[in-house]
Amino acid sequence: MEDSRLSLPNVNDDFEAARAAIVDWYVNDAWRYRHPHSLTRETCQRLNAAGVPIHVFNAWVMTLHPNYFGVVHAWQQGSEEITTQVATHEMWNTPLVQDSPLAVVRDDGASAIRRKLCDPAWPVEYAVLEEYAADGSTDYVAMRLPSRSNGIYMISTATRQPGGFTTAELRLIDALVPHMARLTDIQALNYLATTLLDTYVGKDAGERIMVGNIRRGSVETIRAVIWLCDMRDFTRLSDTLPSDKLVALLNDYFDCVGPPVRARGGEILKFIGDAMLAIFRFEEDTARAAACTSALDAANEAVALIDELNARRMDAHEVPIDIGIALHLGDVMYGNIGAADRLDFTVIGPAVNLAARIEGLCRPLGRRVLMSEAFATVSNATHEPLGAHTL
Repeated sequence: MEDSRLSLPNVNDDFEAARAAIVDWYVNDAWRYRHPHSLTRETCQRLNAAGVPIHVFNAWVMTLHPNYFGVVHAWQQGSEEITTQVATHEMWNTPLVQDSPLAVVRDDGASAIRRKLCDPAWPVEYAVLEEYAADGSTDYVAMRLPSRSNGIYMISTATRQPGGFTTAELRLIDALVPHMARLTDIQALNYLATTLLDTYVGKDAGERIMVGNIRRGSVETIRAVIWLCDMRDFTRLSDTLPSDKLVALLNDYFDCVGPPVRARGGEILKFIGDAMLAIFRFEEDTARAAACTSALDAANEAVALIDELNARRMDAHEVPIDIGIALHLGDVMYGNIGAADRLDFTVIGPAVNLAARIEGLCRPLGRRVLMSEAFATVSNATHEPLGAHTL
């Protein structure tokens, strides 16, 4: 929504003054924004204040990520909210995306695309442009933003102004592209670093790394439930299955055990071959039972998902799998451990070792989930004592 407090020279009356006013904001103020929503919203407000009557504005950031090819931050006239949509790699292959200005910019390297929707002489060859025209748009413009990284950035905007954008209005948008690109690059690289850290080391560890907790030996003692799982007979499977089927099986297996942990506030620290180590942190004694409940609920859901996976595997005439999950709680050392040039953000300590030994008892005791006495004492769940064992 246009900020009524903004007063800028009208670009159709004084192009240089309008351009200078917005560029001055980009150089002196906009770089302070940490979130792309603020940058997108303020850019749109200033364009409107300078007499560019945009009613839709999309800022695309296409970048390196294991789960999606990009995100789009969308602004619409009359709303103060910026909506963000994540676009997966599967979505990229859909006809709607492949046959769109987005694909032309990303794959064909086009620097700009304009379609004057109010002029029958202009082609409207993309389905998305037909939607804009049906919504009352008279003009559509997409521009590629130059990037010094491997990302591809693009903006697209539309107007309902009779006759479409004027030459001066398009000149102003084009003149602002380098400044949009510079700030988008900074925000995109920061966002990429954060999301990749979340993906590869976990959210809590990623946040700690981003704020500078990166020195080797920088550890703290925390209280946590330790959640350790392992696939049964993985060595045999790895010796008999083709590599593509083995990787697919591992991904299916981790899709069964990972989401239940994350959904309940657990932190996945690492995947070790076919094993997964996670923790459920707690600080006060009063929070121990809740952490145990979360961990046990995650274990029960993981077992149920493994059963569903096995049903699909049996239907496909594939070998079923099984799992062992150990649950324990105690004090662990949490932080940076490793070689000088290769660190791991993880937990170590006797409690972690004990959890590993307990997991090793799952198969000989014929159980898929085993709790330590320390866990069972705190947990409110019904459990079956299996006697004392030397670990």
